[in-house]
Amino acid sequence: MADKEIIEPDWSKIPDDILLKITQLITIYSDYIRLRTVCLKWRTTLPSTPPHTLPCQLPWLLLPPSHPSITPHCNTTITSTSSRRTVYNIINDKLYSLFIPESSYPRRILGSSHGYLIITSAGPEIFCLNPLTKLKVFLPPLSSLPGVVSFSFSNVGREYLIKDQITGHSYPLDLKHMRDDFIRKIILSSPPSNGSTSFAFAITTSFLSKTTELVFSTVTEDCWVWVPVLDFNAEDVIYCESKGFFYAVNNNGDVGGFCIGVGGVCEVTMWQSANIIPGDLRYLVLLDEQLLLLIRRMSSEVDLRTYCELYRTVGFEVYRFHEYEPGKVLWEPVKSLGDKAVFIGESASLALSASDFPGCKRNCIYFTDDHCKSNDVGMFDIGEECIDPLPCFPEDASLPLQWEPPIWITPNPH
Repeated sequence: MADKEIIEPDWSKIPDDILLKITQLITIYSDYIRLRTVCLKWRTTLPSTPPHTLPCQLPWLLLPPSHPSITPHCNTTITSTSSRRTVYNIINDKLYSLFIPESSYPRRILGSSHGYLIITSAGPEIFCLNPLTKLKVFLPPLSSLPGVVSFSFSNVGREYLIKDQITGHSYPLDLKHMRDDFIRKIILSSPPSNGSTSFAFAITTSFLSKTTELVFSTVTEDCWVWVPVLDFNAEDVIYCESKGFFYAVNNNGDVGGFCIGVGGVCEVTMWQSANIIPGDLRYLVLLDEQLLLLIRRMSSEVDLRTYCELYRTVGFEVYRFHEYEPGKVLWEPVKSLGDKAVFIGESASLALSASDFPGCKRNCIYFTDDHCKSNDVGMFDIGEECIDPLPCFPEDASLPLQWEPPIWITPNPH
């Protein structure tokens, strides 16, 4: 008997109302993209942006512009260029290409928050860009930062004059160092596109006193405002939407809580740490409204190919915030994140349920380099206490980067 002929279904005949009901069940943005590619009818029927609100997405890894030490060996190979950037999707282990001319040299991506890239230029311009919707929202310029005494393009090599908030002394700074090193991190309280007031909170670095300072602004306003906390030396900052607070941590484990009220008034609450935990870098993460402290430990070695000193992450420790009395915090050890996966680096830290995203590993910390400008990228398994490389980075990709490091960005199609 001859084999029966297999008849391929005609997906275009599915009624539009049924197709839209199917669409409502999709929670992962990359699945929605694939749904639209099933047939021409579906592509024309379904809008490019999902018609329903998606939950917070698993971050993509935005790779740096082409660099000889980076050779992606996933099932697809795409080379990043200055205008076209490559992102790695953990869910399906694939690379995608995004056209982001706004990120091309001499601009620089500082990080991301709520799906928006934070980009600085060779001048004082700084803006937020959604790489999917192309919405651009300007932040106050670098020249409006507290401590900037003056700015002029005509003073070549000394365009900025900066006054140190600690010592009171002034020093010149050129365009490159202002763009690359003056701002350590910027996070947003909410997406600039959601219609509500969005605040930007930043950590800036003093080249003279070797300390950091905190500044904030309402998105779309004209200038940054200094947070009145002297000698705090913050290492990381995060926003808690349910409490309306920005939280910052310093190298002693002390925590500052900052609530920005009407008229740009910043209310400050401080917690002094009862236990100083040694480590190289510190991060704050919100996990089910619980504030966590991540301690990153690093080691150094000399690369025999270049004789450069390279820094490599060797492990993490996790602690939970416990206010044992007013103004005092005790960091309690956390042995497991359970079903959660955490993403840290130059972007806003994020914790998600790994079970919601295929390919994402539970009880792990996904990290990128945000300190040494090298390819220190990987996944730390808390249970096994081991580090695995990400598939899009070879294990020996340790040479220093000539440009910006890879960063996490949460796809936000709205």
